Amino acid sequence: MVVLCACNLPDPSLVDYDTILRVVLAQLEQFVENDYTVVMFSGGALYRPGWRWLFKAYRSLNRRYKKNLKALYIVHPSTWPRLILGTMNAVISPKFGAKVHYIDNLSHLAKVVPLNQINIPAAVYQHNLKFEDTITLPDNQQDHANRVFGAPLERLMGPSGEKGLPKFIQDCIRNLIENGLYVEGLFRRSPSSAMLKQVRAAYDRGNPVNLAEYDIHISAVLLKLFLRELPEPIFPVHLYDLLQQQKRDEQTRTVAEFIRTEVVTKVTHNNLILMMEVFRLLKLVADRHESNLMTAHNLAIVMTPNMVRHEDVMQEIALSSVGHRNKDSPVDGALTLGTVVKVVIEHYDEVF
Repeated sequence: MVVLCACNLPDPSLVDYDTILRVVLAQLEQFVENDYTVVMFSGGALYRPGWRWLFKAYRSLNRRYKKNLKALYIVHPSTWPRLILGTMNAVISPKFGAKVHYIDNLSHLAKVVPLNQINIPAAVYQHNLKFEDTITLPDNQQDHANRVFGAPLERLMGPSGEKGLPKFIQDCIRNLIENGLYVEGLFRRSPSSAMLKQVRAAYDRGNPVNLAEYDIHISAVLLKLFLRELPEPIFPVHLYDLLQQQKRDEQTRTVAEFIRTEVVTKVTHNNLILMMEVFRLLKLVADRHESNLMTAHNLAIVMTPNMVRHEDVMQEIALSSVGHRNKDSPVDGALTLGTVVKVVIEHYDEVF
């Protein structure tokens, strides 16, 4: 299957489209000796070639290219390509014209090709929102094994973390480190809910996703959603009583010492791997708070609610509150999870 995306066409004043045509035809050489299918995403393009160039491109497809082509799917076609292709097919090759199919939206495309095998650009998802809010897959593509959100870490990482950090988490963290550390309000601001839904669904389908094409806040919010929807929170429920029942005779220990010896040691290996990577990222963000305005305290406020879960809503709110103790403060009574999160961000190297 060959995928072409009109949204990737460059400014014709900067790049010769004849050169692009030669490159595309050269790439097709490796497919044309066998049956192949072409998917052309027409929507989301900033630049469109003129009809003369399209006619020239059409004439460049000799018999070798047309013979083994099983289908050409044009997704999100406007009136413009329909008219031009329809005219050329009728005049030049009605037989080739029978292989051309117009696809209105991505749900329609999923009925004819496996959608999770296609790296769909952000511009195409954005354009698709004009036609449907949700992409619906046929039953034979409903593979829940690909689901990321709400999946237990044991399935994503293996019982003992042998599979390593989930690719989704790696994608988010890499994009945030490369493109987001200096962005004001990171982890606090919200992106387009419609595009967030599209990217989340793409990951759950198993689609390849290039997060660098999207608003940086999508990566941040996806990471928060992943943590929030874990079946078992990253800070397990059994730790809550430990935090709330500190004795006054523990005041000789500092908060950082307590977290290192009593909290981190009581989470599963999978949780620990995930925790170390998430907090490493948060530390990098907090270190740049003069630019992004996200101090460790601010990050703890927005991140802790995604790391705690309690059947009593008021208890959950209380646990999420962020105190003003620092890493050298004595453990002189109950700790909140919000305070723990703040101290871990501030003193990552001492805790881990």
